[in-house]
Amino acid sequence: MKPLLKKCAALGLASLFAIATPTYATDSLQNMTPEQQLAYTAQNKNESTEKRAEALRQLARYPNQNSLVAVARGLKDPDPMIREAAVIGSDLYQFKHRWQIVSPLLTDSELSVRMAATANLLREYNQMSASQQAQIEAPYQEVTAYLAKQKNSADQLLLADAYRWHGEWSEADDIYQKLVKIEPNNSKIWLNLSDNYRAQNQDEQALLVLDKAIVQLPKEASLYYSKALTQVRLDQKTQAAQSIKTAAELADNNSYYWYLNGVLHEDIDLKTATESFEKAYLISGSPEQLYAVCDIYVRYGNEKADACLVELAKVAPDYVITQLKEKQK
Repeated sequence: MKPLLKKCAALGLASLFAIATPTYATDSLQNMTPEQQLAYTAQNKNESTEKRAEALRQLARYPNQNSLVAVARGLKDPDPMIREAAVIGSDLYQFKHRWQIVSPLLTDSELSVRMAATANLLREYNQMSASQQAQIEAPYQEVTAYLAKQKNSADQLLLADAYRWHGEWSEADDIYQKLVKIEPNNSKIWLNLSDNYRAQNQDEQALLVLDKAIVQLPKEASLYYSKALTQVRLDQKTQAAQSIKTAAELADNNSYYWYLNGVLHEDIDLKTATESFEKAYLISGSPEQLYAVCDIYVRYGNEKADACLVELAKVAPDYVITQLKEKQK
């Protein structure tokens, strides 16, 4: 998980849920940030159910305090559409917190809500305690039994994913193999099939799947990204650097791809690495990626290192700046 997400996920739930009034309550809608507007809309009972639900789904992109308050309240809403949307809105929070707020919906009165909660938590099956695994077993059996009767590709893909998360690799593989023949242009199926092999430590097979997918979908950045990670696990570092470079170029505004391009090129081409970190920061403006820029500057004696540290000092604790200065050449 990225540092920013870790920071948001670590927020104390008790203190968050105790907040009676969101921090944006006195602001006009026009003065709110996009995520504040979404959190406000999600909790506004005067809005339509559809609009509130869509706001909750969109909050998955903004894991912060106001968002978590809105999601937690949405999970307890009397409308099942709102509860289901709130499950989606919880996606980026740390598992132990998601379990706390989402697991009560494993026994919800509505099947669609139970399915959403089960799928959301089941992805972390390997992180669960024995008691959590026992608690999710009945919902898992219900969901897979329901999905097995459905014929459309979307439900079949979810069934395969559920088998994969639960560790039933063969059952998952059977479905993925059928689906890639039916929908060869669906990158998600290829990626999930590759993940099924990765989960079994079969990275060579995962790489073969991704190569087949790239032949079918040569402009799909996510395939090259997954290929790069697979090549890193196989210790094919030079090839991984080329794969992530292609991913970044195809998804030119994806700051995380450019950041990884910097990481993988550092030992291969310092100029490319430095420029990639710079581009990642220019796209995102995030403190984490500014840190990456300053870090590579100070370690390689870049003339812009001091100016970078001055800028970083505006958003980072003093000890971070001290540690970076100790690396300066």
